[in-house]
Amino acid sequence: MRELPKDIDADVVIEISKLLDDSTLLVPVRVHQLATRVRERVKTGLPNRSIEELIVKMASVRQLAMAFDLPASENVVRIPLRRPRR
Repeated sequence: MRELPKDIDADVVIEISKLLDDSTLLVPVRVHQLATRVRERVKTGLPNRSIEELIVKMASVRQLAMAFDLPASENVVRIPLRRPRR
């Protein structure tokens, strides 16, 4: 088991792991949305950016696709499922 840096909360890592394991059917993993869920479930002093970085690292180890959604929906670019034919 790897040692965590001193500024990382082990409870946050455990909660992210649980959520990623439960969300394998919900691919791509929505990074900002998952960070919000972690913040709701675990009391921590970590900033959102640190939680999101942990999510990205942990999801990439699991080789999960990720969506980097932004808090305001008007900032999100919709990606079509198929490319339009020319």
